[in-house]
Amino acid sequence: MKDSDKKILMVLAAIAILVLTIVFVVRPKNESIKGLKAEAQQLQDRYDDLCEKENHKDEFIAETKEFNEKFDEIVADYPADLNQETTVMFMKGVEEENDFINDAFSMPEDTAFYVLGEGSVDNPEEVASGEEGEDAPYVCSSNAYSVTYNGSYEGLKDYLDYIANYKYRMAISSFNISYDAEAPTELEECSGSVVLNAYSISGPGREPEVPSVSVSEGKSNIFAGTLGSGGKTGGAAVSYDSDEGASIASTHNLIVLLNNANNDTSSGIIVASDESNEGTYVTSSENSVQTLSISIDEEDGKNFVTYKIGGSEQKAEILSKDVTIYVKSSARVDSDDQNGVSVTINNSTDLGVYIKVANDDSTSPRFNVKQKSGTVKVY
Repeated sequence: MKDSDKKILMVLAAIAILVLTIVFVVRPKNESIKGLKAEAQQLQDRYDDLCEKENHKDEFIAETKEFNEKFDEIVADYPADLNQETTVMFMKGVEEENDFINDAFSMPEDTAFYVLGEGSVDNPEEVASGEEGEDAPYVCSSNAYSVTYNGSYEGLKDYLDYIANYKYRMAISSFNISYDAEAPTELEECSGSVVLNAYSISGPGREPEVPSVSVSEGKSNIFAGTLGSGGKTGGAAVSYDSDEGASIASTHNLIVLLNNANNDTSSGIIVASDESNEGTYVTSSENSVQTLSISIDEEDGKNFVTYKIGGSEQKAEILSKDVTIYVKSSARVDSDDQNGVSVTINNSTDLGVYIKVANDDSTSPRFNVKQKSGTVKVY
């Protein structure tokens, strides 16, 4: 090989070494340096951002606290769930606070419709069985209670005010009202239906409300005294059912006499545990519907019946195996005859209460049971 060729080869080899060095050593190093510079810049930016935030640390803490407090205030307007026990106690509270009686209401399953921070719910069942714990989302649920009611017009207005000022937010999506045109006082005899919408927000730190219920456990045998063997009716109910309570007229614990208040012989309303003893009387001479409260309670192992109209009240011990009430009414004389009673009966004992109503006005009864609890039957 000529010396000139050797020189050419050496030059080419040197060029190849230079190129390879650039490609496999210098260029990767440059790329690495650029990457390190970019990473260093990102870290510097992050550092500068954290330093800036550190300078405003107290402001951020104060704002976060304020936002959390506002969030808690909003969430506190809604219960943590819509359990049926609490719903029943709410419906009971409505009746206790207002002249409003829930004749019937439905309690369907509540449905999740929104997740805070995520949006509307496509599959409520998946949300209902979703994650729990500190990382669980806040889930909004709703329920619509369909209520059939009766009460006075004033009671309905009080009911609307009760819902508007209730501790939890609710909404009424529909409200129907009608009155009894044939009633002595139409606005005292209203009825209709309501669809009440309730809402809840479940999530971290939210504890469902546990209702406080104080109700007697009842009997070990729920059929005792009313059902005999083989599922046939027995006990006191048998004798009263057989004649539609007619036997109560001759033997009873309480008598209620309802007549025209404008007569000259006696008070229009008389309630007594002993008809022959005026010392047991509770009366009214008003020509209007009076509220009659009857309660049957146990005290020191003894049973008592307490009856009250207005500020007049009487009490008598019950010595029989059940409580019988005889209502002796009469037809109304004319449109001015407004006399009658709106009755509330609370029976907290194991005794049965059996009421026989005789000769009441067929179109506008004087005797009306508006509310009752415990075992109560009217013939």
